[in-house]
Amino acid sequence: MTQLYRTQVLLEQTQHDSLRELATAEGRSVSEVIREAVAEYLVDQERARQRETWQKTLGELAEIRAQIEAEHGVLPDDFFLHDRDKREEELWQRMVGDT
Repeated sequence: MTQLYRTQVLLEQTQHDSLRELATAEGRSVSEVIREAVAEYLVDQERARQRETWQKTLGELAEIRAQIEAEHGVLPDDFFLHDRDKREEELWQRMVGDT
């Protein structure tokens, strides 16, 4: 079992009463219910932090893209598709030629 540490938490009367009722209804201790709530809260906070990091990174990438477009212009939409079609044709020719 994981080592547990004692922590004192002061709750409002209604919070304490609701926790005790919930714990009793679920056949658990108030401490178990509080630990579960804290664990869920920490997971939510980590997800929020990751989401903020990803949004920041996407913003930085958008800035880099804008700088590249400003310096070099925008490539035509079919630029990559044309090259891809050419490579696929070369691969197909190699596959057919090997049989």
